[in-house]
Amino acid sequence: MSLAPWQLVVLLGAFAIVGALILPRRGKAAGPASNAEGMQTALEQFMENMEADNRELIETVTRAQLQQRQYNAERDERLASLERRIIELEGKLSRFEARTEERLDQVRNAAVTSGAAVAAKHPTAGGPYKEEDVEAVAPPIRERYAELFDMHNQGKSIEAIAKKVGMNKGEVMLILQLAKQEEERRV
Repeated sequence: MSLAPWQLVVLLGAFAIVGALILPRRGKAAGPASNAEGMQTALEQFMENMEADNRELIETVTRAQLQQRQYNAERDERLASLERRIIELEGKLSRFEARTEERLDQVRNAAVTSGAAVAAKHPTAGGPYKEEDVEAVAPPIRERYAELFDMHNQGKSIEAIAKKVGMNKGEVMLILQLAKQEEERRV
């Protein structure tokens, strides 16, 4: 029995249709119980995944909050430390300014005294004493401390200058400030 190609195609198509109709019926008979179990299993798996994700999310949020608290505490501690340091430095600055002003007054008084002594020994036109006369007699600070100003112009730090010249840092700073004021007065 030999079949023509078109008959073979029709026979195979009919077989496929019958097979397709029979197989779903078998699956439907066993399907509802298996579908319910499959749904329940899928739902349980989904719930487990959701719970695991929620736990992981809670742990992540908790870690982030803890890190933020630690960061805030460190930042607050650093801020308090910096505020204390600022207060300390402001106190030092005011004390330094007071000492500088005091020493400046002493230098002025010494200049006035030495100027008056020079004026007494060498009377000029008989006029009253003037501060400009004292400044003309006393050599400028830059000349008296040439080594110090050379190092300062080279960019050396005040500490290095003080160590090299054998003075305190405060004295070096005072000399630099006095020279600056002297230059401002001459201008």
